[in-house]
Amino acid sequence: MTLKWTRRSMMAAALLACAYAAIVTIDPAGGTSDPNDRLKKVVASVEAASARPPLELSPMEIAKVEPMALSERLRVSGEIRPFNQATLRARSGGRIVQSDVREGQAVKAGDVLVRFEVEDLHSVLNQKEADRQGAVSDLLLAMQSLARIEQLAGKNVASQEQLERARGEVGAAKARLDSLSAQVEIARIALRDADVLAPFDGTVSKLSVGRGARVGADAELLTLVDVSVMEAKVLVSTRDVSRVAVGQEAELRIDGIEQQTILGTVARINPTAQEGSRSVAVYIRLAHEDPRLKGGMFVTGTILVRQAEDAIAVPIASLRQDRDGAYVLKLSDDLLVRQPVTVISRWHDDETAQILGLVRGDVVVTAPLRELHPSLAVRMTEAG
Repeated sequence: MTLKWTRRSMMAAALLACAYAAIVTIDPAGGTSDPNDRLKKVVASVEAASARPPLELSPMEIAKVEPMALSERLRVSGEIRPFNQATLRARSGGRIVQSDVREGQAVKAGDVLVRFEVEDLHSVLNQKEADRQGAVSDLLLAMQSLARIEQLAGKNVASQEQLERARGEVGAAKARLDSLSAQVEIARIALRDADVLAPFDGTVSKLSVGRGARVGADAELLTLVDVSVMEAKVLVSTRDVSRVAVGQEAELRIDGIEQQTILGTVARINPTAQEGSRSVAVYIRLAHEDPRLKGGMFVTGTILVRQAEDAIAVPIASLRQDRDGAYVLKLSDDLLVRQPVTVISRWHDDETAQILGLVRGDVVVTAPLRELHPSLAVRMTEAG
């Protein structure tokens, strides 16, 4: 482009030289007009021919400013899992006499899932109740004895030592009664816990025992899940997790249900990274129930980490910098004008800048050409 302007200047200079030589060799008397006038016309013609033409810009090198919606999403992956799940364990050891449920079977809250043998439990309860009844009798005798000694002590017949001993026996009898009462309650709870009930409506996902098995205390019996409410557990790198917040929207695609996008909301964020990795677990509550969702399904998607509505934004390439600050070249009446701007934020991996200083309808140059500068005349070409 600069080469074209240089050639035109050289041609204009040559034309001016030739015109001047022709004028000085022509006899002024032989012409029909003043030589000075003719020289002025030639000079004006040469100046017009040597004037720098407007710089041509294609439609691909400019952009018209329009308010737009900006959004930034963080890619995530993980798995689907039930929101409610419980692993049921034996409160005390014993032999299982009933276990009719199977893996994949739906149950209702309160259904008996596992039943333990209760004969031994009944025996233990009866023994503890009998022991407690004996303790009640012992306490009554101790209290009667204490009452008699107190009467005798009031008449100075019983000694202070006898009185203290009687009071101690009452205290010991009462303590034994309290202990046996607690043991009775424990035996009753053990008898009640012989029936393992479903804590909520759900589906048996894992069965660890069967009828006839003898298990110890705290042994795993089965796992119950509620598939009516599902969530996605996704992993986010420690570098990006600070951008994630509870309540942000997510769009997920499930492996096996690729044709459908499932919406969700960030419900919880684990406060620590997973051991041996640089990832933090983020839990996304799914918006709708879908019977096709199964625990363990692989999921991919995005979390909307930030957005801006009606934002004024330009490509990063259109931003320029001088000692006065950031600016863009705005097209106004076929001239480039320096328009100061303020960068609010950067989007799309530093490809777009949200700015202040422009309004709807402004036209800015997006091509980072060095020969562009303020006050430069430009014109648009019809084709890019």
